[in-house]
Amino acid sequence: MRVLITGASGFVGRWLTSAMTDAGHEVLDAGDLDVTEPDDVADALTELAPDAVAHLAAVAFAPDAAGDPGHAFAVTVGGTVNVLEGMRRMDRRPALLVTGSSEVYGAPRPEDLPLRETAPLRPATAYAISKAGQESAALAYAAREGLGLVVTRSFNHAGPGQRPVFVIPALAGRVRAVARGEAETIPTGNLDVRRDLTDVRDVVDAYRRLLEGLHDGTLPRGGIVVNVCSGHAVAIRAILEELCRLAGVDPEVVADPSLVRPDDPAEIRGDATRVERLIDWRATTPLSQTLADVWASGVKAAPVAHAAR
Repeated sequence: MRVLITGASGFVGRWLTSAMTDAGHEVLDAGDLDVTEPDDVADALTELAPDAVAHLAAVAFAPDAAGDPGHAFAVTVGGTVNVLEGMRRMDRRPALLVTGSSEVYGAPRPEDLPLRETAPLRPATAYAISKAGQESAALAYAAREGLGLVVTRSFNHAGPGQRPVFVIPALAGRVRAVARGEAETIPTGNLDVRRDLTDVRDVVDAYRRLLEGLHDGTLPRGGIVVNVCSGHAVAIRAILEELCRLAGVDPEVVADPSLVRPDDPAEIRGDATRVERLIDWRATTPLSQTLADVWASGVKAAPVAHAAR
């Protein structure tokens, strides 16, 4: 299978590129493709003629979307429409995976858990609204054009190489500062919230299997929505404690009001039944392994001394 990955240089894109290549697929090089440029997207699709497209390009960090909603919508929604329009004009239309977000569910109540694909959508942030718009556009095109499409509602995922603005690498960086003697305390937000976390390698394994199912016809055409999640929630406190154990430190933890979100739901957890049934997939990497690998990758990447703050 010849696969075009938009956003291939990003965190998940790099892991998906490796997963597809390791499985014997050819990942096509679209260069530095700007999905907000419709002609560039259409030209890339026509020239490369992929069998499948994994559309990962988006504004992926909620505060970035909040800071510039117009840009977030141009990339996430507009970019998706450009991919769909480019595909619509192709003689042979590739299978399409659009990576959405569980943020479209909004803040769940305890009785809503675990979140299933049939749950109502209540996007409340610029990021979540942009992902809901992306999803709606993709499903509308798929229904109208008969495209082979899967939209994922991906829950939190982590692994080596993730930007330090996300929770696990951010905590790892603070623990590393303590381990080096550069700090004595660790500032945190609410450590008791529980989140559904999956290793990025499991996530891209799901993406690969979904693309393969679309390409070989074992998944139906017309648009499918699936959660990609572990189905289990873990407290942020447990993540911090494991990182401290890996570092061999026992620092004081200090609540930082700037990191506390008063409207944070106590728990967010998904139901992975549908994706398990469709492609026989489940998250198998223990969180302890994910954290160990994140920690080891940071140690290797960090300078010997005087790490930048």
